[in-house]
Amino acid sequence: MTLLRKERTGGKAADKNEYFCLNVAEYKLNMFRLAKSILHNDTDAEDAVSEAILKAYDKLHTLKNLESFKPWIMRILVNESYKLSNRRKKVVYLDEIEIKKEIIENDNQELWNTVEMLDGEFRTVTVLFYYEDLSIKEISEVLSLPIGTVKSRLSRARNKLKEMLNIEGRR
Repeated sequence: MTLLRKERTGGKAADKNEYFCLNVAEYKLNMFRLAKSILHNDTDAEDAVSEAILKAYDKLHTLKNLESFKPWIMRILVNESYKLSNRRKKVVYLDEIEIKKEIIENDNQELWNTVEMLDGEFRTVTVLFYYEDLSIKEISEVLSLPIGTVKSRLSRARNKLKEMLNIEGRR
């Protein structure tokens, strides 16, 4: 039975495609925020999100458990973001030089700006844990890191954030 027939008859493929579309719509902002934390550029982040969505849709048949959709697509996004970052390392964007005035809905702007100043390894786990609500185990899977490494990076990130925010508060 072809995919088209399954969709017409309301089979599993239609359910999985509908689930995919609903979840992509729900996580699109989260995906953009994660890509932006890695790439530091809106255009590159949008490209990484688009590529990740295309790749995820193409590989949707490999997703065995729909409950794992968010960590699965976030892993694809992280891989795409780093791939794009490696390709564009030598390019300096004007908006990275200028002062950024972004508003991230429902987030503390000062805290977000401080998170953006963290080193990449700490920034990524912080965004995944605090902004994307992934568990330590899920982050471990997304980043292909041992659970202990994720815990360690989160702990160090918290300490660095406390230190950076205390310095900011004293000024």
